[in-house]
Amino acid sequence: MELTQQARDVLGTLGRTHGRPGARLMIAHLRGRVAVTDPVIAEAVRELIEAGYLTVPDADTIELTAKGYDAIQRTQLDAWRDPNPSSL
Repeated sequence: MELTQQARDVLGTLGRTHGRPGARLMIAHLRGRVAVTDPVIAEAVRELIEAGYLTVPDADTIELTAKGYDAIQRTQLDAWRDPNPSSL
């Protein structure tokens, strides 16, 4: 599944700050890390929930799933293998 840039930014933030399955992040913290508006964050989170990468234990918190953790690890491994991909 191809994710939007905003969804990748949210996953990237989780990977840099809370990179473990089950890790939780407050939406308020996300607002300070991802330079987009609240509706864009909400759409990115919805996209990640539909992909199975996040769950929402309450209205103010997102939680990384094992599938989301695997996606972060694959992305980091791909970046390590090819730091200048020609497909960008």
